Amino acid sequence: MRDIRPSEGGTLGERSIRNIPVGHRRAPAAHERPSITADHSEHDLPPDGPAELPHRRPRRRPRRFWLIALAVILVCAFLGLLLSTVFAGATITVLPRTEAVTVPETLQAQLNAPVGVLMYQNISVTRSASKSVSAAGSQRVSRPASGMVTISNTYSAESQRLIANTRFEAPDGKIYRIRNSVTVPGMSGATAGTVTATVYADSPGPDYNKSGATTFTIPGFKSDPRYTKFVATSQGGITGGFVGDEPAVAPADLSAAKTELQQKVDADVRAAAAAEIPEGFVAIPGTLKVSFADIQQVSGEGNTATLTQAATALGSIVRQGDLASAIARRSVEGYQGEAVQFAEAVSMNLTVASTSNPLDGTLTLEMSGQATLVWQFDPNALTQALVGKNKSEFQTAIEAFQPAVQKADASIRPFWQGRFPDNADKIKVKIAGQ
Repeated sequence: MRDIRPSEGGTLGERSIRNIPVGHRRAPAAHERPSITADHSEHDLPPDGPAELPHRRPRRRPRRFWLIALAVILVCAFLGLLLSTVFAGATITVLPRTEAVTVPETLQAQLNAPVGVLMYQNISVTRSASKSVSAAGSQRVSRPASGMVTISNTYSAESQRLIANTRFEAPDGKIYRIRNSVTVPGMSGATAGTVTATVYADSPGPDYNKSGATTFTIPGFKSDPRYTKFVATSQGGITGGFVGDEPAVAPADLSAAKTELQQKVDADVRAAAAAEIPEGFVAIPGTLKVSFADIQQVSGEGNTATLTQAATALGSIVRQGDLASAIARRSVEGYQGEAVQFAEAVSMNLTVASTSNPLDGTLTLEMSGQATLVWQFDPNALTQALVGKNKSEFQTAIEAFQPAVQKADASIRPFWQGRFPDNADKIKVKIAGQ
């Protein structure tokens, strides 16, 4: 490009490119302006620069924000109400009073004992077993019928001794006797005192056999109020009465069969006696005695005889709580007869003195070792005492259960609740350590 030079007569510098005035460009008329669409590109921009975008209005806060905030508040309120009702509850943790003691060397126990004296009870069960043995020839026998009976006393709380050969009369007038003396315990409240014994027919022969249960009276009590209050009921039939020829069993076979039957029935009757012990009771070691009735023999098929052996187990039991209370009377200072039990771990030895007989109505228990006594309380009564109460009333309610409760803590859900639930099912009582 050629330099532009000043013309003649012109002032130097005025014609220079640097001094050429720039004129203001006229803005195009509205009809001359290019139209702007929403999808224009940078190639559509006018030559004098980008077009101005329209001015945006400020956004208003959406109404949805407040709706969300309100929903959150409602959910929290609902959850709080749910926790305060459906999931509300209380747990009471109780530490009961306990005391380790050395047990006394002896304790006296009685049948139907008065208040303040340890009471024991007798239980008896009968079982039998049979066996078929070979027989050779026949033998002439004369045997009385026999069977086990339970003698009941509904006369008084005093025990009654029946001497050997005491008579028992069946409804048809036939007489049966016991061969050994027995003591019938007195009543315990409205419950009859009972003892089991074997009765034998006064005469041999089948006429004295009884197939079903039979009730006997004691003729010696006639014209006495005891006559209707002392009865005996057979446990099964009265059987074995026989006069005539029966298959002869060799003495060696009879002895072997008897030994086998007695071993079996002894195990059966001891197991049955253990199963008869009620919950909360314990057997007194040394009191269980097993007595065997005379072995019964009847003719079997062919050249055989069927031998039957019956046995009765008689033993004494005592309520665990009563035994614990009797020990507490002797070993705990200030004990006032509160309900106590033994802790699970007991290192105490218990037996009966060799001179004691359960049928005599008095037992001497011999003991040694240690025992831990645990005071008892009624969890349901504690629950009812707290229903609907303010938490501030907790200690006052607990004091009503002393001395059984040594300490107790309460936990109420949810944590902001100041009252125990109005529903007793929502209050749970736990024993510390269990």
